[in-house]
Amino acid sequence: MKVTIDDNVTVLPVKPRPNLGDERVFTTVPTHTCWHKRYIIDDELAEVTCADCKEKLNPMWVLKQLSHAEHRYHELHARYHDELKRLAERSRTKCQHCGEMTRISKS
Repeated sequence: MKVTIDDNVTVLPVKPRPNLGDERVFTTVPTHTCWHKRYIIDDELAEVTCADCKEKLNPMWVLKQLSHAEHRYHELHARYHDELKRLAERSRTKCQHCGEMTRISKS
């Protein structure tokens, strides 16, 4: 295949990379087979089992995971209400068409 090059174009001395194909250079090794996100709780035996992989879990670990999830929920909930409060206090905004400050209609 012949390539014609214009006089204004300078060919750089760059070698093309070899084609690696589908071969991956780096691979990740899975550390866990399951993330244990869903639980089956047996009140009588005081056991917790993963609903996905059926592995028995430490009840204190599960309690800690649930505590972290609840804490994240409450933080997001508080941030959401702060943002709603901030938006409710706004009375003017910049018009996207003309750039002038206009009143926000409350109705």
